[in-house]
Amino acid sequence: MKLQQLKYLKAIKDNNLNVSAASQSMFTTQPGVSKQVGLLEKELGVRIFERRGKNLSGITPIGEKILDQVERMLALEQKIKALANEHLDPSIGTLNIYTTHTIARYLLPNSVSYFTQKYPNINFHLQPTLPLQTKGVISKGHSDFSIVAHDVGMDNDLVMLPAYLWTLGLVVPEDHPLAEIDKPTLKQLAEYPILSYEPSATGRQVQDAAFEKEGVTPNYFMTVMDADVIKRYVQLGFGIGVISTLAARDIENTGLMYINLDHLFEPCKAWICFSKDILLQNYMYDFLSSFSPHLTKSLMENVLMQQQSSEKLERLFDGIELPVY
Repeated sequence: MKLQQLKYLKAIKDNNLNVSAASQSMFTTQPGVSKQVGLLEKELGVRIFERRGKNLSGITPIGEKILDQVERMLALEQKIKALANEHLDPSIGTLNIYTTHTIARYLLPNSVSYFTQKYPNINFHLQPTLPLQTKGVISKGHSDFSIVAHDVGMDNDLVMLPAYLWTLGLVVPEDHPLAEIDKPTLKQLAEYPILSYEPSATGRQVQDAAFEKEGVTPNYFMTVMDADVIKRYVQLGFGIGVISTLAARDIENTGLMYINLDHLFEPCKAWICFSKDILLQNYMYDFLSSFSPHLTKSLMENVLMQQQSSEKLERLFDGIELPVY
């Protein structure tokens, strides 16, 4: 068994069983990848992939188990390399941040500016998160962090830390009847078509819970994940928009008005997530604390020691006030 063979297995899985695409991603030839996979299967005595003619059609049950271990082994390889690189030169490395458009636009600029100036030799990449419906929406690479404004569910491979709280605000055209009301009620909101987030989004779930509690049925005219798209359609007169306060306040020269909804909806929690297999390096600690000041290095070290116990993790954050946006 060779490490390169394991990398080929992962590349095939990551490229939806397309061996040609996998070979291109590994900068090698398709026959070479197929040969090495065949040699590994012969060595192990099991089929990792199901085949239909010359094409791969699926992953066998034992192949699924093998690939799970392959991903763990390759993550360990990256961790060992990161450990050696930090020892040789702690000023170099990579940081991949996956996040939403709203977070990238309104919350990250200060941290990115600070980080890139302090660590000019660190390769910094800012990338969009995958849609909520996509399986495995949180990237788990050896230098990947995800900052998301929605619940990510249970995942034993992830460390999930509370980053901040975010609130919902209302945007309406300046000549809209609600523009004259400082504190609209849920019943008043329900009188108009509402443009807001998709049902699976945390912000939408908070709205639905509030409406249900009051026995009010909202009229969701349109659901979109991008707050700027919602604001655009509110401008066009399709309804009123309930979105993140960060985006709702950014309405200069738009003909829209922002209305605070803190009296109606509870704040939502945002999270910083990363793989438990990551070797946190000093520049990573620095980035985390620049974005969420409560995530100090000492707290993070305690988190990593207690990561197997959710109850102990919760106690670590008792009494910590999260920033509210």
